[in-house]
Amino acid sequence: MAPGHAPVRRFGLFAAAALPAGMLVLVLVGGARAEDATPGPVAFATPTPFPSLVPGPPVPTPLPHPPEGETNQCYECHRAVNHQQETIATAWQESVHGKGGVTCADCHGGDPTSDRMGIAMDRSKGFIGKPSREQTVGICGSCHADPERMRQYNLPTDQYAKYWTSVHGQRLATASDTQVAICIDCHGSHDIKKASDPTAPVYPPNVPTLCASCHADAARMKPYGIPTDQYEIYSKSVHGIALLENADVRAPSCASCHGSHAAKPPRDTEVVEVCGKCHTATQDLYMQSRHSELETAAPKCWTCHGTHDVAQPSEALFFHPEPPQYLCVTCHDLQTRTLRIELDQFENEADRRCDTCHHPESDIYAQIEAIEASLSGAHGAYDSAEARIHEAAGAGMIVEDADVALSEAKTSLIQAQAAVHTTKLTVIAGTASESKTKSESAEAIAQARLDESFLRREAMVVVVALIVLIIAALLLVRRRVESGQQQGEAGDAEVPGEP
Repeated sequence: MAPGHAPVRRFGLFAAAALPAGMLVLVLVGGARAEDATPGPVAFATPTPFPSLVPGPPVPTPLPHPPEGETNQCYECHRAVNHQQETIATAWQESVHGKGGVTCADCHGGDPTSDRMGIAMDRSKGFIGKPSREQTVGICGSCHADPERMRQYNLPTDQYAKYWTSVHGQRLATASDTQVAICIDCHGSHDIKKASDPTAPVYPPNVPTLCASCHADAARMKPYGIPTDQYEIYSKSVHGIALLENADVRAPSCASCHGSHAAKPPRDTEVVEVCGKCHTATQDLYMQSRHSELETAAPKCWTCHGTHDVAQPSEALFFHPEPPQYLCVTCHDLQTRTLRIELDQFENEADRRCDTCHHPESDIYAQIEAIEASLSGAHGAYDSAEARIHEAAGAGMIVEDADVALSEAKTSLIQAQAAVHTTKLTVIAGTASESKTKSESAEAIAQARLDESFLRREAMVVVVALIVLIIAALLLVRRRVESGQQQGEAGDAEVPGEP
C-alpha cells in the first residue's frame, strides 16, 4: 500500500478508497478480496423521512337536531318532490344508514319532525344543507370516531384519525385541497353499503376501479405529478388478474398495500412488512438472507418483483441476456458516499436481475450462477417427467404412482424457488436436488409404464398374428371339407339306378 493512502474497503462488487483529501473514488473490482482490506462498518444512506404530519382537527360534535317522531319528514317530503329527489331518498332508505337509524338530519341538520320547509330547513336552528367537503369528513368522523355509537355495529373508530395521516388528509389539512378523496368519494353519500356487499365501491374487487376513477384521470392528477397508468399496469399483473378477472378476494388491491383511510405509499423500510402480510413464509425466508441485513442498501420485494406490475417469477430474474453496463451510481450515492438502492432504478422490468448489482467477476455472481443452475436443473427434470407421464397416460397406462412422485417433486421445487429469498446456496441447491431426484424417480416410473406398454403391444401383435393364422387354417380346412363333400355328391350322381 502506498504511504499516506487509506486501505481499500470492499463494498460488494465495488471498492472505495478514501484519499487524504477526503475524496471517495469508486472503482470496479474483481472477485478476489483485497488483501489489505480493513474491517469496519459499511456506510448506508439515511432514508428520507416522510414530512412531519400536520395534526388533523379534533373530532367534531354530532349535529344537534330534534329527535325524529313517528315519521322522518325529510324523507317523506323529498321523495315526493321529483324523480331525482325520490331516487336520493330511496337510496338512503336502502343504505346501511337508512337501515341503521342514521337519518337525514344527522348529516344535514334541521328539524326532521316538521313538514314545514321554513322550520325543517331553518339555518338558525342548525340546518346546514349540503355540507362542504371539509365538513363532510368531520360529520362522518363525529359518529364513526365514537366508540359508544360504533360498538353496536362492531366497527373500528380510528378511521377519522387515520384519514388525517393519509396523503389525502394531509393535503386537505395543509392546503385546503378539496380535490383530494374524502369519505363520500369512496363510500358514497346517500347510498352507502357494507364493504362486504359485492356492489359496494369498496368491495375488494371493485377497489382498483374506484381508485382509478381519480388516479387514472390525467387532468385530475396533473397538479400532483402523479402517473396515471397504475391501474392499467396493475390489471395485467398476477395480483390484478387474480382479483379483477378471477374475483379472488384474497388478492391484494390498492388498499392492501397503500392502506385505505390512511392511504400513502409504503416507506422503503415498510415494503417487506407490507408484502409479508400475505407472503408470510416468503418474508421469513427473506429475513434469513444477507439482503435483510443491509438496511437501505438492501434489495426489497420490489427490487426483483416490481410494484404494480408484479409478474410470475422465473429463472429469468437471475441474469440479463447480455451483461449490463456497470456504473458506480448503480449502487452508490456519489454525493453522500453511501450505498443505496432506490425504487426508480428498478421500474423497468428488464432491470430486475441479480446481475444488475452483482458483477460477473464478483464472488457473489458465481454463487448466483450455481443457484440458477440448480433451479434450472430441477425445473428441467420436472418438465421432462411431466411430459413422460403424459405420454404414458396417453398410451392408456395407469400412472397414479408417477403422479404422486411428481407431486412431491413439485413441492420440493416450490420450496427451492422460495428458498431463493434466503440467498443461501446450500439451502437452495439442497432442496432443488431433492426435487430433481423425485422428478427423475417419477420419470422412471412413467418410462417403465411406457416400456410395459411397448411389450404389451408386441405381445398383442403376436397374439393377433396367431389368431389370423388359426382363422386362415380353419378357413383352409373348411374349404377342403366343402370340396370333399362336393366330390362325393358328384360321384353319387354318376351311379346308374336299378331297373
